[in-house]
Amino acid sequence: MSDSLLAGLNPPQRHAVTLEQGSALVLAGAGSGKTRVLTTRIAWLLQVKQVPAYRILAVTFTNKAAREMQTRIEGLIGQSCRGMWIGTFHGLCHRFLRQHWRDAGLAQNFAIIDMQDQLSAIKRLLKQHNIDSERYPPKQIQFFINQNKEQGLRPQQLPPAHDVYGKQLQQLYLAYQAQCEQEHTVDFAELLLRSYELLAAHAALR
Repeated sequence: MSDSLLAGLNPPQRHAVTLEQGSALVLAGAGSGKTRVLTTRIAWLLQVKQVPAYRILAVTFTNKAAREMQTRIEGLIGQSCRGMWIGTFHGLCHRFLRQHWRDAGLAQNFAIIDMQDQLSAIKRLLKQHNIDSERYPPKQIQFFINQNKEQGLRPQQLPPAHDVYGKQLQQLYLAYQAQCEQEHTVDFAELLLRSYELLAAHAALR
């Protein structure tokens, strides 16, 4: 079985696939077989090292790449790899939060909003609070919110603003977060931040 998996690999590829302990950084150009090495590595762990499928995590940047990786692995092992965690950062966080919504402080039926939906929500917020959208452009508020979420910062964790404009941005972030909680919506940046917070707080889930 192991010989058939390793067939056609060059020595560096074979070394990466069969690495026993630790981590490996694989640097290679386009079309040189990086995906083949990754998928064969996963097949090796499953079939030769008997690692349970649910303990495999493979992260890609696009849904297309995730589907291709899953198809290749299933071709190598001859069975479904549905139990594995293969997907994009956002896709995997979404799946994680769906499974652990209660621990994450979410409604079971929470809805994901895309960038356009998020922008619409911010515009609605400005209108509700009678805030001038020319002085506080929705796209700028969106950038402010997402940038801080990606830095792991909730509204309450931001350093104090020293001007009126900065204070208003922070208040809008706080109001936006409250609106999302009330409407049970989760934006893209929230998927990552909420998953990070959940993992940081729960050792068992980590």
